[in-house]
Amino acid sequence: MQYNDKVFMSQFPIVKRFIYHLVYYREIYKVYNKHKLQCEFWTHTIDAHLLQAAILWCMVFGSDGCNPTHWKNLSKSNYDELKTSFRNGLPANTGLTLHEYHQYWEKMIEFRNKYAAHRELNFNKPIPNFDVALKIAYYYDNWIRGVISPDIFDEPPLQESASKLKLRVEPLFDVLLGHAKESQQN
Repeated sequence: MQYNDKVFMSQFPIVKRFIYHLVYYREIYKVYNKHKLQCEFWTHTIDAHLLQAAILWCMVFGSDGCNPTHWKNLSKSNYDELKTSFRNGLPANTGLTLHEYHQYWEKMIEFRNKYAAHRELNFNKPIPNFDVALKIAYYYDNWIRGVISPDIFDEPPLQESASKLKLRVEPLFDVLLGHAKESQQN
């Protein structure tokens, strides 16, 4: 399939950054609660990672009309084939029907539009389940490798990168937040 390498070269790092911000959010949040901290800096840091994750996810999976990095924009000449390919593989790889995907997509777009990127005064809906966004990102990673084939790139699967990142940052966050806890007690 013909694809726009400039779109791909922007798009893939965005998906990777989404995953990294989500890992940072989850790991800091876990350690923050473990240490029972009450620290404005860490609360804002935790929130910032989740909000950034939502914004990044929407750059690739959000509205295709206004996002040049949307997955559908990988190929103008093979647009229909690309769209069909992505949607056909989605249920088997994420466990979501297309209807469920669309419902989830709407929740993420609303969260980004009304809370993460902009702020509505009375927005009080729950945060979307980011496990679903992560499944979609991992599916994209597998799917995109097929789309660009026979081209390849020197990047391990994003699920593998996320697992390694989690193992690296958890001890770091434990030390950092442990020091924060000690300084609160002094």
